[in-house]
Amino acid sequence: MAYVALEKLINLHDGYRKQFVVSRQELLLIQEDNEHYIIQANCPHMHWPLQAAMIKNGSVLCSKHGMSFSLSDGQADNDKARDCKALRVYSVAYNGNNIGIDIT
Repeated sequence: MAYVALEKLINLHDGYRKQFVVSRQELLLIQEDNEHYIIQANCPHMHWPLQAAMIKNGSVLCSKHGMSFSLSDGQADNDKARDCKALRVYSVAYNGNNIGIDIT
């Protein structure tokens, strides 16, 4: 595995969201309620950007069609998204003062 740093931990705060491209994958780094998440940057339904999506109770709600996905496992967590494929969730990795992702 190879570690790719995305951001310095000192720059993170609740409400932080920033998009990155790693190995041609569009990723979104989020901090909410002092938790860090890395998810695919677009909704799996119709690829709507999630950077401005509402995040509440551990879920991300796509503003385009109201589909909601768990930030912990990417599974749909409302009826609108039940037939949609899961949101891709990536493992967060830390290295010193940086947060990032391990890629293979």
